[in-house]
Amino acid sequence: MKKSFSIATAVAGVMCAMAASAVESAFSIHGCFGDHMVLQRDKPVRISGKATPKTAISGRFRGVEAKTEAGVDGGWELEFPAGSAGGPFDLTVTALSSVTFRDVMVGEVWFCSGQSNMEYPVWHPGQFWGLPDGEAVAADGDAGIRLFHTPHAVAPDGPCDEPPGRPVWRLGSDPAAVKSFSAVAWFFGRELRRRLGPDVPIGLVQSAWGGTRIEPWISEATFAVASETAALEAIAFAKAATGEESKARMEELRRKAREDLENWLRDKYFAPFAQVSAKALAEWARPTLPPDEEAQWKRCAMGAGGGLSKVGVTWHRREFVLPEDWAGKEVVLRIKTLDDCDETFLDGAKIGETGISTPQYWAQERVYRATLPATEGGRHVLAIRHQNHFMVGRIAGPVTISLDGADDAKETLDGGEWAERVEFHVDPAFAGVRPSAEMFGADPRTSQQTPSTLFNAMVAPFARYPMRGAIWYQGCANAGFPEKYRDYQREIVEDWRRAWKDPSFVFIGTQLSAFRAHTPKSRLADDFWKDDEPGMNLGFAPIRDSQTTLLGIPGCGLACTIDVGDHSDIHPSRKREVGARLANEAMRLAYGDTSALPGPRGTSAADIGGGRVRVTVSDTGAGIEFRGEAASSGHAGPHLFALHGADGSAAWADATLDADGSIVVSAPEIAKPVRVEYAWSSYPPAPCAYRKGDAIPLFPFSLEVSGRQ
Repeated sequence: MKKSFSIATAVAGVMCAMAASAVESAFSIHGCFGDHMVLQRDKPVRISGKATPKTAISGRFRGVEAKTEAGVDGGWELEFPAGSAGGPFDLTVTALSSVTFRDVMVGEVWFCSGQSNMEYPVWHPGQFWGLPDGEAVAADGDAGIRLFHTPHAVAPDGPCDEPPGRPVWRLGSDPAAVKSFSAVAWFFGRELRRRLGPDVPIGLVQSAWGGTRIEPWISEATFAVASETAALEAIAFAKAATGEESKARMEELRRKAREDLENWLRDKYFAPFAQVSAKALAEWARPTLPPDEEAQWKRCAMGAGGGLSKVGVTWHRREFVLPEDWAGKEVVLRIKTLDDCDETFLDGAKIGETGISTPQYWAQERVYRATLPATEGGRHVLAIRHQNHFMVGRIAGPVTISLDGADDAKETLDGGEWAERVEFHVDPAFAGVRPSAEMFGADPRTSQQTPSTLFNAMVAPFARYPMRGAIWYQGCANAGFPEKYRDYQREIVEDWRRAWKDPSFVFIGTQLSAFRAHTPKSRLADDFWKDDEPGMNLGFAPIRDSQTTLLGIPGCGLACTIDVGDHSDIHPSRKREVGARLANEAMRLAYGDTSALPGPRGTSAADIGGGRVRVTVSDTGAGIEFRGEAASSGHAGPHLFALHGADGSAAWADATLDADGSIVVSAPEIAKPVRVEYAWSSYPPAPCAYRKGDAIPLFPFSLEVSGRQ
């Protein structure tokens, strides 16, 4: 989510540690191994653990014996030959005692990681979290899929040997195990079973944490190689953050972070618009506006006018009537969601404000008290001066006003007609990106956002366990820094391949779905986008483009999910399609399926005159087709394609499919097009372009237009 910088303590213990058995005895096996596990086929099987140095270790698997000896550090590893899929088998390891793992399968093993959309479970009793039919999905299990669910944990001091919380491998035929497991990963596994055949077991390791950025999942060693100074400084501080000295250093960092944000707000955000702001503050909160002034306000549902689509300040006004006998009495105004800061006025008088000095100000409910004036007919006006500092802002209900906070004397204000007006929008070329606000409260030793801490706790313990590759669903938390994310994606691929000691380790990302505002309890109207203009509400569009970096890295892929999003919920429930498209990429990259193609992409665009641009598309297979309403007309729907002109103009465009597989985009009013876009907004309505046959959607694109042919 946009600004949900969490400071939560890890669920399974703040720090990871060696398993208790490794401390209490002279012989142990690492906790990623166990009954019901799936071992990777066609790769050497390695089992490892700890023992007293020089201890003799032996093992037996599939009729083959292996022997080794614990090293000077106590570490040991047995290796068995690579083998084909099969099972069940027993695997026995003997040292001071003998341990036998039962019901061991050999097949395909995948690491499933990222943030909340990877964590999103098959079923959950809570609202908006879990599949609507999750109980039925869990009941329709598959014993050929084995699940390992890693609890949350952080480890700022370095890589861990053991998975946190002592989880175990569980059967996919156990509904309880499936219910709590990642829905995306589960459907990925089911699709692999369908395409690889019932004789190939699938092992899935879920290791994900909602709201996390990519930096915690990358190792310190890789940051060092890449000379990522900021990450290395944060790691060093987290390691040293003990005692009074570190406490003082933490306070200094918080002070500096607040100072940086205050300076940015003063010099980059407000300063260029001082005169505009002075006029707005003097006039826009008044109970009555002059007719010519009132005509400049846009009538809309609360927060739906588009002003919050960019960084800047937007005003919201709402006229309403209260019982006349409330006059002169104290009332309580509540605004459930307002992101980031505000100054709020009732009948022209400021009744409250929330600024950056409030901890996690972007997530705080507003509660303001005021004494009502006596107004004729009980008419009142609420005016909210709304600051959005980062990406897309939001305001969401319930908004209520009550007599001294009483539930039986309360009026709801978030419905009805609101008026909205932009005070200013910030030029990102001048202001840059807002400095991070996370350091205001985060403890680097317990924060899951500290660089490398999740690699240490939730990735490193599995790097000894051979796997085919990883599926990755992350990016929301890095959406404000799309250019840097390109570097981070290259770094995480190199990092995990280095950790697993496997240059062929496959890495498949998930491009973020269509989304506008996380307001599942107060949903946007389905046609909220109708007043958008090209270039508005970009939101996730830039980070989606950064995610396509993976398509240029050998052995990496990306699943397009632009069409399965939910405009009012950052956690869309259509996980089946996501899992199936990730599996399609796995078939292409890992299993040599020549029928599996990467998603179609717009690769180049040329001006062909008359306000028309021809877009060349790659990986079209049997061709591109329009679906939905566009299928019958042959023309793309509104707000999907756009042309931008050399003079700065822009227009929504029509699009048709040409016989040669290209797409012709036209907007006659754009005489000299210089850029063409498709689905280039946070929530493009009803994406329509797909590859024939496999229904893989066209990736969103923004392409420069070359000279006229």
